[in-house]
Amino acid sequence: MKNPVFDVVQAARLAGHRVRRRPLLTAIGLALLLPAFPIGRAGADEGTETFIRDLGDKVVTQLTGAELSDAERAERFRTLLLAHFDVPQIGQYVLGRYWRSATPEQQTEYLQLFEDYLVVSYSQRFAEYTGEAFEVVSSRTQSDNLELVRSYVITRSGEKAKLDWIIQRQDSELMILDLKVEGLSMSETHRSEFASVIQNNGGQVAALLDALRKKTGGA
Repeated sequence: MKNPVFDVVQAARLAGHRVRRRPLLTAIGLALLLPAFPIGRAGADEGTETFIRDLGDKVVTQLTGAELSDAERAERFRTLLLAHFDVPQIGQYVLGRYWRSATPEQQTEYLQLFEDYLVVSYSQRFAEYTGEAFEVVSSRTQSDNLELVRSYVITRSGEKAKLDWIIQRQDSELMILDLKVEGLSMSETHRSEFASVIQNNGGQVAALLDALRKKTGGA
């Protein structure tokens, strides 16, 4: 059975995108989320830029310390993930049309496994941080409650990698719904890979759940 883990950098190379294997880039890129929306008028609320800038600061200060154990780093990553990303909505989108064919019990288990999968797949990459800078440069309003924030990860040699964040206002809160790394949507990457696992196993959601259990055992 095909493994659902699909490396972000490998995916970008296959798609013809210029993504370098940089630890902070691949870690902060995560594995997410909803599809891209067309960019609308400029002039998004500056609060969204502050939101992403603060997240970048938290990532560096809370996840990159060499003294952290794997378990401590994973738990801190989970806390930041759940505080800043709408993981249930993201997970449902990634499962796609198979969400409707899953039983309520499978849906519940899948959402927990999806959360664990993100933690297992990405938390330990922050241990490889080597001083890359994170810069927020602009924001644009896309609809009444959706905004795009553009940022860059900058290496010590001056190379830049573009990260575009899709942010939704949920009442008084801001939550991240999608992230593009050099134009490659994280949600679409995982949606395609998960669908492939299911399709290669007779259309059974249970096959994906089994693969995710093996990947996240003990998370």
